Amino acid sequence: MDMTTALDWSREALRTALILGGPALLTALAVGLFIGALQTMTQLHEPTISLIPRLVAVALAVLALLPWMIGRWVAFAVELIENIPERF
Repeated sequence: MDMTTALDWSREALRTALILGGPALLTALAVGLFIGALQTMTQLHEPTISLIPRLVAVALAVLALLPWMIGRWVAFAVELIENIPERF
């Protein structure tokens, strides 16, 4: 295996990880900002108040996007496995 192949596979693995993790991270960010603004407006600064809505929102986002996420993950794995005999 040459260096360009390893770099291409690594780049594609990182891109896939960002694509799969992005929706959950963006959901946590949006809910965290909303809850933070709400806590600022009400002057109630309790860390556990923002934790529970974020966990619930991320869990719901992951459950809603799970079929798509598994499809992307399987497509990446199939492409990677199919390219192994060609590279060696």
